Amino acid sequence: MAVLHFRNVNKIYANNVQAVFDFNLDIEDKEFVVFVGPSGCGKSTTLRMVAGLEEISSGEIYIDDVLINDVPPKDRNIAMVFQNYALYPHMTVFDNMAFSLQMRKDLFPVYKIENVEELNKEIQSIEEDYKQKESEGVSALKAKKAIKEEIKDFVYRNKLAKQYAVEQAKEKYKVRVMTYDHDKVEELHEQIKKAQNEEEKAKIYEEIEKVRANLNMPAFEYRHYTKNEITEKVVKVAETIGLEQYLKRKPGALSGGQRQRVALGRAIVRNPKVFLMDEPLSNLDAKLRVQMRTEISKIYQQLGVTVIYVTHDQTEAMTMATKIVCMKDGRIQQIGSPKELFNTPSNLFVAGFIGSPAMNFINGVFDGKNFVFEGTDIKIKLDKNHIDLLKDYVDKELVLGVRPENIVFTDDKTRAHLSNGFNMTCDLSELLGHELIIYNYLSDNRIVVKTTAIDEIKNGEEKEYCLDLDRIHFFDKETTNRIQ
Repeated sequence: MAVLHFRNVNKIYANNVQAVFDFNLDIEDKEFVVFVGPSGCGKSTTLRMVAGLEEISSGEIYIDDVLINDVPPKDRNIAMVFQNYALYPHMTVFDNMAFSLQMRKDLFPVYKIENVEELNKEIQSIEEDYKQKESEGVSALKAKKAIKEEIKDFVYRNKLAKQYAVEQAKEKYKVRVMTYDHDKVEELHEQIKKAQNEEEKAKIYEEIEKVRANLNMPAFEYRHYTKNEITEKVVKVAETIGLEQYLKRKPGALSGGQRQRVALGRAIVRNPKVFLMDEPLSNLDAKLRVQMRTEISKIYQQLGVTVIYVTHDQTEAMTMATKIVCMKDGRIQQIGSPKELFNTPSNLFVAGFIGSPAMNFINGVFDGKNFVFEGTDIKIKLDKNHIDLLKDYVDKELVLGVRPENIVFTDDKTRAHLSNGFNMTCDLSELLGHELIIYNYLSDNRIVVKTTAIDEIKNGEEKEYCLDLDRIHFFDKETTNRIQ
């Protein structure tokens, strides 16, 4: 599909507000890259610069080593899926998906049909077969007292299936049309213009006739898609995304998830180099978002395409991406796999943004052997690895980061490397079926603990906890960067 390169890309609006700062990124072929961050971080602006919907203030964007800064959007061979679907309400699902193909010209190989009589016999047999299928299918639906809309849908799908079967039959009788080297002939005609005498011209004409007689190159033509080619593509994509029974319907008769699939199908049918998705699931309810998330992941795996996906939802980023680009205030904070961003965040922002519930941050001081919690007398004794890591930060203010699932009760025997214990009082607990979220306060710090639903705790109850020392992080309070 496509490889993308961003080189020092900046976006500055007319009022001198800069939305994107020095954006540098390499996207490999068939990667699913997610731009994630809070509203206003520049992720959608960057996506729109790739699409050609926003002008690039400075820097360069390449698709397959071709600079696209000044390439019109229609010539970039990209497809975009919008947050609000952007479907034509007066068109059927089929027409919405087919629209871009109807407008587009492409380069096609030229074929001719051999054994026309045999082909006509086969087509006649196919038409009789599908006529019988339609009759039997309609009778069966009427017997079941199906509504008129269901019968119309069946008849329409049967018609499309017949067209597809006819096209498949034609494939067996197609033969590639061969032609001569047109470029060579044009080159020889240029030589005739420069020829000095008639004898030289005659020799070049002889050479032209030889080239024209040598039909050794496949012929191509630049044209619109035919009706049957469009039907074949749309039906195939509709089957892939589960829309084949809705092709006759209009968007108003579809659910939100079905409309989003139509928008996806419209992008897929074009077979673009790059898919751009701008928060496509944000208009859906929570349950449908989860369903569509898995469907988009499946489609990505089936098609093997390059995708850039924009979202503010870190769950979508973690579950779908092969590479995440975490952004804040127009700047890239970290690039890496979901696991890398979760396990080794580069700074406080990434650590707090990725993961749910968010990472706990505890202010304190390193005294050379212990991390002392700010505003309390709690000391966490550190091991040699952490002491060596923090040797340049003695008596300096630091931030300790620990994820809610890495704060455990002292009687937890499943962890190998626990800290000394400290007490916290439960302020509130939430049972979420398979897990329990416990909210505690430690001085001015709110500490969240995530444990299994097997554990029990009451509001106001005090418990002793430990930190998993293999999974704690330290951050420089001034730079906010993780100490490593």
